[in-house]
Amino acid sequence: IAEHATRRLEQAVLEVVPNGIASAPVTIGGVAMYRVTDSSGALCGWATPAESRGFQDKIRLMVGLSKNGDQVTGLTVLESFETPGLGDRIQQREFREQFIGQSTAQPFARVKPGESAPAPVHAITGATISSQAVINAINSQLFVIREELAANPDAIAEPKP
Repeated sequence: IAEHATRRLEQAVLEVVPNGIASAPVTIGGVAMYRVTDSSGALCGWATPAESRGFQDKIRLMVGLSKNGDQVTGLTVLESFETPGLGDRIQQREFREQFIGQSTAQPFARVKPGESAPAPVHAITGATISSQAVINAINSQLFVIREELAANPDAIAEPKP
C-alpha cells in the first residue's frame, strides 16, 4: 500500500508540471515541495501537496507551480471522499483547469457567475464546501510559500552550476 501511495505521489508530481520527467523532494520554509526537472536536469517547475477539510473528509491535492512559483501549472486530486456526483466533481478537468495559468500573487476566491475577482474560481453547483476546500488548501499552501519567498527570494531559484 505504501509503495502504491509513493508511486501515485510521484505520478501526481509529474502530472502537474508540464514537461517534467524527474522530481526530487525538498523542504522550503517547512513546506514539502518537489523540484521537477526535464531530461537535461533543467528546472521545469515545482509541485507541492496541499490539503484541507472537505464536506466528508480531508481532500489531498498536488499543485504544480512554474519555475519561479508565480503561476499554477497543474492541479490533481490525490485523495477525496466527497459525495459521489457532487463533491467528487472537484476531480473533473473542468473544475481543476480553472486554476491552471492563474497567478499565485493573489489568493483564489470562489465567485458566482457574473462576479469577478483577481483569482476567480467558480464553485461546483451543489458542492460549494468541496470547492471551497480545494481553494482553501491551495491558498494555505501558497501563503506559506509566498511568505518564504518574501524572506528568501532565492529559495526556489535554480541551483547555480
